[in-house]
Amino acid sequence: MSEDLFNTPREELLRLADEIRETKELLRDVSGRMSRIETRMKRSFPTLFPKAPLAETSHAKPEGQGQPTLTPEQVMGVYEELVDQGRRGELQPVRQRLAEIGVADLNLMRRELGASLGTKKPSRRSLEEAVIGRIRESVMLSKHTHRSELIQEGGTEATEEDDPEKP
Repeated sequence: MSEDLFNTPREELLRLADEIRETKELLRDVSGRMSRIETRMKRSFPTLFPKAPLAETSHAKPEGQGQPTLTPEQVMGVYEELVDQGRRGELQPVRQRLAEIGVADLNLMRRELGASLGTKKPSRRSLEEAVIGRIRESVMLSKHTHRSELIQEGGTEATEEDDPEKP
C-alpha cells in the first residue's frame, strides 16, 4: 500500500483553478444580488440615494479651442491667400500664417476644405498639416494651367469643331 498522500503539482494547479472559478462565480452572484438590492432601495427610498453630480467629461480646453472667430467665407478667403503664397513657393510664410490662426479657426478651415483627420480633438500640428496638404494639392492641381486664364486668352473654350487635327 504505497499511496501518495500529496498531490502532484498538476493536480494542485487543477484544484486551485477550480477554486478560482468557483470564487469568481460566487462573487458575480453576490455582485448581482447587491445591485438588485441597491436598485430596490433606490426605488423605495430615493431621498437616501441622491444623484451624484456628473463629473466633468471634458477637460479644460486650451486657449483657442472654443468657438471659431472667423466665418466660413473668411476662412476660405484666408485659404485662397495661402494658396497664392504656395503657388509662389513661399511655404515658410504659409506656415507662419497658419501658426497665427487659432485652433478653432484651423479646425473650421480643415472642415471647410474637407480634410478628414479621424479624431475628435485634433492637435494644432495635425490641423496645420491637413491644411498645408490641401494647399499643396491645390497648387499641384493648378500648376500647369488655370482654366480661367485659358478662357480669357481664347475668348471661349475650345471645342471639338475648333480642333484642326480632327477630320
